[in-house]
Amino acid sequence: MSTTYTPAGSEDAKLEQHNIPSATAQHKNSKRKTALEALSMRSYRHAIPPAPSAPPDEVTVHPTPLQSDEADENDEDMETEEEQEKDTYIDEIYQIIDSVVPRTDRPKLPALTFRVWLLGLLFGTLFCIGNTIFTFRTNVTVLPAVIPVLMAYPCGRFLARVLPRGILNPGRFNHKEHALIYVISSTMSSTPYALNNVIVQRYLLNQTSLSIAAGVCFAIVTQCFGYGFAGVTRRYLVRPAAMLWPSTLATIAMLNSLHRKDDVSKGRYPMSRFRFFFLASSAMFFYTFLPQYVAPMLSAISVICWFVSNKSNNTLALVLGSSSPGAGVGFLSFTLDWSLFSTIFAPITSPLWAVINQFIGIYLFMWIVVPLCWWFNAFDGDQLVGRNTQYGFALNTAFIYDKNGTKIGAADMVSRDNLLMFNQTLYDSKKPIYITTYFAIHYCSSFIVFVAALVHVLLWYGPDIWHRLRTSVNELDSEDIHAVLMDVYPEVPDWWYIAVLLVTMAGGIWICSTDAFQLPWWGVVVAVVLAIVSMVPIGIIQAISGQQIGLNVMSEFLIGLLLPGKVAAVMTFKTFSYMAMYQGLNLTMDMKMGHYMKIPPRSLFLAQLVSTIWGACVSTTAACALLESFGTNPTGEHYWKVQDLPSNSGWNLQNYNTFFSAGVIWGAIGPVRFFGQGSPYFKTLLGFVVGFILPVIPWLMHKIQPNGYWHLINIPLITVLSQNPYSQQSNLITPLLVAIFVNYYLKLYRTLWWKKYAYVMSAAFDAGSSIAVLVIFFFAKYNPSFTMPFPVWFMNPADTERCLPDRVLKCLGHKNMGDGFGGQYVQALDPDC
Repeated sequence: MSTTYTPAGSEDAKLEQHNIPSATAQHKNSKRKTALEALSMRSYRHAIPPAPSAPPDEVTVHPTPLQSDEADENDEDMETEEEQEKDTYIDEIYQIIDSVVPRTDRPKLPALTFRVWLLGLLFGTLFCIGNTIFTFRTNVTVLPAVIPVLMAYPCGRFLARVLPRGILNPGRFNHKEHALIYVISSTMSSTPYALNNVIVQRYLLNQTSLSIAAGVCFAIVTQCFGYGFAGVTRRYLVRPAAMLWPSTLATIAMLNSLHRKDDVSKGRYPMSRFRFFFLASSAMFFYTFLPQYVAPMLSAISVICWFVSNKSNNTLALVLGSSSPGAGVGFLSFTLDWSLFSTIFAPITSPLWAVINQFIGIYLFMWIVVPLCWWFNAFDGDQLVGRNTQYGFALNTAFIYDKNGTKIGAADMVSRDNLLMFNQTLYDSKKPIYITTYFAIHYCSSFIVFVAALVHVLLWYGPDIWHRLRTSVNELDSEDIHAVLMDVYPEVPDWWYIAVLLVTMAGGIWICSTDAFQLPWWGVVVAVVLAIVSMVPIGIIQAISGQQIGLNVMSEFLIGLLLPGKVAAVMTFKTFSYMAMYQGLNLTMDMKMGHYMKIPPRSLFLAQLVSTIWGACVSTTAACALLESFGTNPTGEHYWKVQDLPSNSGWNLQNYNTFFSAGVIWGAIGPVRFFGQGSPYFKTLLGFVVGFILPVIPWLMHKIQPNGYWHLINIPLITVLSQNPYSQQSNLITPLLVAIFVNYYLKLYRTLWWKKYAYVMSAAFDAGSSIAVLVIFFFAKYNPSFTMPFPVWFMNPADTERCLPDRVLKCLGHKNMGDGFGGQYVQALDPDC
């Protein structure tokens, strides 16, 4: 029996049969005057056909015309152009959702079962360890949680057959159990940001007062702190239909391919999504061995270096053409390695408009602003930095340099004791301290983004947010299909999330005030305030675009002013405030997935909380165990210093090095010295002014030309630089081409194929490439005393791109092969070098 949902009173009896609350008289008569009234889905109700007949215990809600055609016409005449545009926008959102999310629910299905806990925690633990290993990689790769989705399906069906019926086996393995397994695995596979504190302070700075147990406690507190914020803000970031969270759709498509037999391609493409996933992931697994091991040049194809003689005096060609860590900006360089860009840009699951916005900004900053600033010495020491390196310059690094352009060890700027204080004597002998042009522009971009995000959301979404603060959520979302279906289940009380927030805040004050982290109690309070200000505006941008904007730089800026010279305190505050937002938004994204899959909210709450705590424990201990796998203490003779591997090894601790350098800049040197008046980088503070002005321009133009495309211009997305310094910068063309091909050409001209396979293909490629990278790591690079490099040949040069002079490449190739297979290269014995 299916139920047709309309706001009319005649449907109340049908809704009550399924315990769906009917609309009150106030709901029927009220006139919604905010942007969220577009959820009435006028044109959507006409455009999408009714859902197929549902099982007897399944609730089906599908749209129907509200009134007569004449009434619709009269109503449309009264709409303003802006309201029509918002209706169209919501229609497009539902078109995307409807391609993967069924408009039905079966409330009686069991959800949080024994099978969920067993499989979820098992797979979550394995993938948590895998992704912890990947944090040491140059371009961070992530084992996506869709892999456990695939692995859990046969396991769940097997347990349904062999376990005795009852509490251990409630019956057939269903899609809600499967979705909860994904939520647990996804939560655990997101490594704690607190790993940065543990690795940098304990291992790179040898802070012995920071024990592994203290690191685990800090990770738990910071992870759960974000969970409390996720729950408090869910009514603004989860329930509204406009909050799409596009990255969840690939997972839902995969779940549907396993549990639902309906074919959105209407028989035109008979291959099942499950079979397509298996074939695509297998193909990507074997292909990844080429760019990652056999022919690394496929991962960084430099057009300029191919067509310009690679001589050491071709500095401008190297600045533009090279993209390796420590080199240039990679102008026109591209990659054929999926693992280098899928995690950062998500070209298939992100909306095309968001991808285009992001790459407009990347090309503007990376290929125009950075080279021009370097050429004209905008920050005084631009061309001085890195002069003694093999490239003759340095752009793509996250290190700090002295007045002569020579690299300084970040640890040297910090007193090597448990206090981790600023080394004033060394600073006075080395100042002024320089960073690369790209690193400086990266900071300026962060200043622009933070202010622009607040202004953008205030201008475009401010009235809607204010109306939600003053109005019942159920009233605003009473006409959203999925919100209506979710109203069947008891909601999680706000006080549960507030309790988590208060407990973790108290725990944070306790752990942060110890000698290991050295942050006073009021620092935790300031972190809470910063998270409150930023969570909703940055969350809205991620929800509609799939792209997240970081808060880490602004948190460093603020605490660096309040606690100058205290490195540990600055790093601690950065993690605490950043994770309140970052982890909170990750958990919010999983809440939206649960919203789409109709998972009972209280079951989701428990699954997320347990997996958050367990994941923090596993990830922190795994990282420490990995680093100490060849010794028992951080200063041991055989301690694995993965950061000393060659820059082209793919494992140079890019994340941790960036965190370390930032800690020295903001914590040791401090923002007053480094960015204050008289500093070379004082002009980067203009980013705050630019961030305030730029978002106003498209908003005003939209008011003048409401039928234009000004609403698609998103300044925070344009000005965010998602690529960290010291990453491989050859991944700036391929993802845009992939996004255009899949989300424009295939979506427009092969719509049925796109609906059935696009998100599944994204998940398959992520799975295949991630597993291949992990296999190559353990096979060829894990043991630094016995690496197994592939022999040097034309497609496997020492610098990946063949940008360096031939003589340098030859000697580097000799060194790489000489250090491999248990050997040790001795330059004095090499007559060519």
